[in-house]
Amino acid sequence: MSSIAIINSVLDYGSTGQLARELYKAGNSLGYDMYMFYGRGKRQSDKHIIKIDFDIEVLFHKLLSLLTGYQGYFSRHATSKLIKTLIKKNISKVILLNLHGYYLNENCLFDYLKKNHVFTIYISPDEYPGLGKCCYNLDCNNYKTECKNCPSVKQYPTSLFFDRSNTIFNDKKNNYKDYKELVLVGPLNNINKFKQSALTKNIKMKELSWGIDLGLYNYELDTDICIKYNIPNDKIIILTVAKYSAKRKGVKDYFFEVAKRMVDTNYHFINVGYDGNLTKEEMPSNMTTIGYINDQRELSKIYSLADLYLLPSTSDTMPLSCLIALACGTPICCFYTSGLKFLVPEDSLAIKYIYDINVDAIKSVLLRVNKKDKNTMLECRRVAKDRYSIETFTKKIFDIFGEEI
Repeated sequence: MSSIAIINSVLDYGSTGQLARELYKAGNSLGYDMYMFYGRGKRQSDKHIIKIDFDIEVLFHKLLSLLTGYQGYFSRHATSKLIKTLIKKNISKVILLNLHGYYLNENCLFDYLKKNHVFTIYISPDEYPGLGKCCYNLDCNNYKTECKNCPSVKQYPTSLFFDRSNTIFNDKKNNYKDYKELVLVGPLNNINKFKQSALTKNIKMKELSWGIDLGLYNYELDTDICIKYNIPNDKIIILTVAKYSAKRKGVKDYFFEVAKRMVDTNYHFINVGYDGNLTKEEMPSNMTTIGYINDQRELSKIYSLADLYLLPSTSDTMPLSCLIALACGTPICCFYTSGLKFLVPEDSLAIKYIYDINVDAIKSVLLRVNKKDKNTMLECRRVAKDRYSIETFTKKIFDIFGEEI
């Protein structure tokens, strides 16, 4: 079979890193000669998994982006290394995930892919492919005509001084123009936006939900976890897994705030991925903070322990953390907005939607939450199997390579 390359900012770390790994494994099992290229993280012993950037080049790219506003215009050495390997290995099929992240020169990459008619599947974990410089449009609709006068200049990817959204928008437009071998893939929310975007509305698209490993993520109750992290086992457990510092995730503004308002209740809150300062932050007494957990089995046990997974983000598309929660038999709760409203049908036991974006609305919903029961857990697992199997996801991705374009 032919060779296929996967390109992503990271490997194994975070949702896109996990998706990249699963695609790599699936492609190998199907008989493809798979290669993985990534920009940040530890180097691997597998010769088919190649880190293209030096850490200093990533930092240099980030610094220049902050100063100039041009994200994705640097890392020429890393991108040259990537392209040379694509040529050397005669790779004519590529899967793109996150291109942002200060590790890649996007214009150079697209110039090579388009000129050489490389069959490219561009998976959209966020809305970046259809926007100018941003990863989420939030309340801005400039992308429908032309990005300029960006209201999110200071949001990631951040520019400290200059608004380069118009230049980035038009360069992306040129990258996509007449690229007949390009297919955009994403969940319904993303596809709907891409159909409205002046950048992507004429590109071929496939709607496809993400997948997770249902063998790795499943219900497993382990009381030792409570002992290890000093979690009370007689409370109703509300969990979120996200960085405290990531404003878009809403951990600081919503998760911690609602916990503070529910100190004198039977609810206990857990934030996995906490990266704040315990000596400076006001920590509610009903909160357990845990740093990043690399051991996915241990993480699965924490998901299983929770009675509700609360995602306080206002602009996610299809976060893997919610899918993992479902696989572990834990219902999810989130705002009815962006791609989140497509996660699970509203009448399911597996979901609780919050229709007003404020702390009081979250509290009102949480006060009606009890310990999860068997029926709820079975429904969560059923939804995960029916909608979010990694086998279904990867099969559909590789099936695209066999279709006429």
